[in-house]
Amino acid sequence: MKLREITKQQIALLEEKSGCPVHVMENARLSTMSEIKIARGNLAAHILSYKPGLKTESPDYAIIFQCALAIRLFDCPPDDRKLIGISPSGSESLEAILIRPNGIAEKHQLSDANLDSFINQLLHGLITHLRSVPLGLRISEKLSLDYPELLDLESTQVEKELHLNKESLTESIREVMPQEVFDPTQSINAAFAAFWAGRLEKPEIINPYRLAGFESQGRELLKIYEEIPNDPINDCELIDRWADYLQIRDWYTWLPYQVP
Repeated sequence: MKLREITKQQIALLEEKSGCPVHVMENARLSTMSEIKIARGNLAAHILSYKPGLKTESPDYAIIFQCALAIRLFDCPPDDRKLIGISPSGSESLEAILIRPNGIAEKHQLSDANLDSFINQLLHGLITHLRSVPLGLRISEKLSLDYPELLDLESTQVEKELHLNKESLTESIREVMPQEVFDPTQSINAAFAAFWAGRLEKPEIINPYRLAGFESQGRELLKIYEEIPNDPINDCELIDRWADYLQIRDWYTWLPYQVP
C-alpha cells in the first residue's frame, strides 16, 4: 500500500503521542468508510481499518482522518482522556422500547439472543455516531486549514458519507429501527448535512432532511457545536450537549482511558 508522505506523518504522530503502534488494514465488513480502535488495556496497538474500495481511489484521507480523531484523545491531559461506552441504563431503556407490546421484538419475532445482539448493535451504532460526527467536523475544519492539498480527497469522502447517510432515511430502515434510535440518528445526519451544505456551497444537501422533518434538529446541533470551544479538552462536553438535546444522555457512559 503506497501512502502519501502526509499520511505517514500522521501515523507517526499518533504513534508518538500515544506510545503505541498503528496497524492499517482493509475491512470489507465495515458499515462506515473507516474506523479506528484505539489501543487500550489488552489492545496494544491502534487498529485502523478502511473499506477495500478506497484502495482503488486513495485510502489516504480516511487514514489521516482516523489518526486525527485518535490524536484528539491524546492531546488531552492523561487524567482527562476518556472513551465512550454503552451504559447499563442505555441497554435497559432500549430493551424496554423493543419489547413493548407490538414493538419491534414482537413484530420480527426476535429470540432472546437476537434481541441482545440487536440492542448492542443499535446502541453501539448510535453512540459511535454521536461521538464521531461532531468530532469529525472538528477534524475536517483542522485538516482543511493544515492540509489544503487534501481538499479534493476530503470532498470525495464526504460525498460518499452523505450518500450513505441519505440511504438510512429509507422506509425499510425506519421499519426495523425504533423511533428513539432513528430520530437521534437522523438529527445527527442532518447536522452533518447542514455543515457540509455550507462548506461545499451545495444547499441542496440538506433537502432530504428538510423533507423528512429533521433539518431544524440538525441546525440546533450545529448551534451547540459552534458554542463549544474547539479544544480537545471540551470534546466530552460537546458530545454530552448533543446527547442532552437528543435525550439520550443516559444511554452511554465515559470510561477513563487505560494505557495498554
